[in-house]
Amino acid sequence: MTVPAAQSKFNALTLRILSALVMIPAGLFVVFAGGRVLFIAGILCAAAMWYEYRQVTIGQVQKHPSLIAGGLLVLAILLAFEFSVPTALVLPGLMVCVYSLLIVLRVPNPLWLTVGNTLIGLAVISLLELRGNDQAGLVLILIVMISVWITDIAAYFAGRGFGGPQLSPRGSPNKTWSGAAGAMICTALVGAFTAGLVSGPILNWVIFTAFVSVIGQLGDLTESLWKRQFKVKDSGNLIPGHGGILDRLDSFSAVLIVLGLVQMIYPDYSEHFLGLRSA
Repeated sequence: MTVPAAQSKFNALTLRILSALVMIPAGLFVVFAGGRVLFIAGILCAAAMWYEYRQVTIGQVQKHPSLIAGGLLVLAILLAFEFSVPTALVLPGLMVCVYSLLIVLRVPNPLWLTVGNTLIGLAVISLLELRGNDQAGLVLILIVMISVWITDIAAYFAGRGFGGPQLSPRGSPNKTWSGAAGAMICTALVGAFTAGLVSGPILNWVIFTAFVSVIGQLGDLTESLWKRQFKVKDSGNLIPGHGGILDRLDSFSAVLIVLGLVQMIYPDYSEHFLGLRSA
């Protein structure tokens, strides 16, 4: 018997919600725990994301040297963080080495692979750097996570409710400008609420969370364009109702990378701009 379209959509949404009810507590636990727990979780997430990225980019299921080459790059970046070696010093050399290795091994799409595993490594390192070991880092990551979740939810319902022009017909035809605007407004409200909780400057927090929303949506759109490039719908099927782990962490990863770069340039921005002070 054919399942009606409305029922099918309801079932898909229910599955997404049930998966989220498992992922959200797990993510919160890891972030609250920090330290080794976060480091190990970061390595596992990086490995899963790299595996999915490689599968889509190369389109091969069997074992391949690119799996080892990319894994070594991600691992080297994480070890550099663990032993307090500045990532900016080791990253260029590692990228050149891995890219050269992929060329020698005649691996398809070597540039795509090198860029992909570099970004994955940077996202995990940024998470570890931003979280740190103090209360300020914990609050920052929690607000980023909440802002990304609110962006995803608000964009979905605002887009369905208001419709309107497509945000990117080529990359993601289901996303609309009304959804993007609704997401920004909702995350700005999160910023205003957070400012009251932490006694921080309300305007700065509104700007920060709206910025997180924009970057998160750009990350999601970029991943959609990447999937379109290689003609796949999802990066994997690890998470029921959500696809792969890249599909779930694309926005969060983009925000982490950008905030990691901001912190590299302006190390004290969370204190000076947001009023977050280490406990």
